[in-house]
Amino acid sequence: MRIVDVRDELARSRSRKYATRHLRSIEQLVVHHSGTRGGTPKDFAWYHVHTRGWPGIGYHYVISPDGVVFKTNALSTISYHARGANLAGVGICLVGDFNRSAPADAQMSSLTELLRLLLRYYPKARVVLDREVPGSRTSCPGMNFPVERLPR
Repeated sequence: MRIVDVRDELARSRSRKYATRHLRSIEQLVVHHSGTRGGTPKDFAWYHVHTRGWPGIGYHYVISPDGVVFKTNALSTISYHARGANLAGVGICLVGDFNRSAPADAQMSSLTELLRLLLRYYPKARVVLDREVPGSRTSCPGMNFPVERLPR
């Protein structure tokens, strides 16, 4: 698994900032899909900042179809990715629309490896899908997402 830190390359609000947390408060690793056919962390950050009005990209990691993992926020950042799970959650987004197709094998391999790594550092954390967050009204990460492949 290759992790590329792109935090300094992403759009950020000039006037708004995300709050921060102690890393010991991490209790959930929330899996998302972008809901798009493609895109990059820069695309998602631009959309979150300029269209949604958020302080920055909503995810902590973005995983491309070729399996590259992009670090997009510090884990201490309380970003906006899953209402009800932001304070204690780490947002991990796979690029793609998994209501239309399944994730690429390389993506799933990198996701599994990333989740296992994070679970070593945060053993009390649970892996959850965005749609499993209480109050969620989404199918994210899509109906073709292979839940059975996740370490839970």
